[in-house]
Amino acid sequence: MAKKDIRKCRFDFCKHDSREIDTSIELYVRDGNAYYHEDCYESKKNNDAKTDKQKADIQLIKDLWYIHISDTVVFSQLVSELNKLIARGIDSDYLVFVMKYIVNHNLNLHYPAGFKYFVDRYEIKQEYEKRKLAKNKVDIQSFKIEKRENDEPQFKAVTNNKPSGFGDIFKRKG
Repeated sequence: MAKKDIRKCRFDFCKHDSREIDTSIELYVRDGNAYYHEDCYESKKNNDAKTDKQKADIQLIKDLWYIHISDTVVFSQLVSELNKLIARGIDSDYLVFVMKYIVNHNLNLHYPAGFKYFVDRYEIKQEYEKRKLAKNKVDIQSFKIEKRENDEPQFKAVTNNKPSGFGDIFKRKG
């Protein structure tokens, strides 16, 4: 029986019940001195690819919070809460929309952990969907219909030179 070698998954949002990795039996990835579950490492890599836009959105939320809600906010708590929401699969564009909605409607928000309650509000989600649809709406008048010289339908007869018969139904030859 192999000796257990227990390591800790270094991914902040580990997807497993315990962050422990038994390297003698579990699949893992080693990155320098850090150990990860395989799926956690893939998530870490994918999140790193998206971070530029997310960083910009997080910075915008921090600025809006500082200007409109409180200038004494603990930014590490705010960023931690935003990262948890992003790890849940919530788009950073939606988080920016929620922050702007809170500011524009003078909603009661005083601490970073309370932001998640606004993210889950039904009326904010509905407003966001309406805005997304309005952005994606195509102006029908922008399309032009051009008349062709020859308006006759064009088609080509396809002929099948294979003989067909009752034997083809049963996939028999003969």
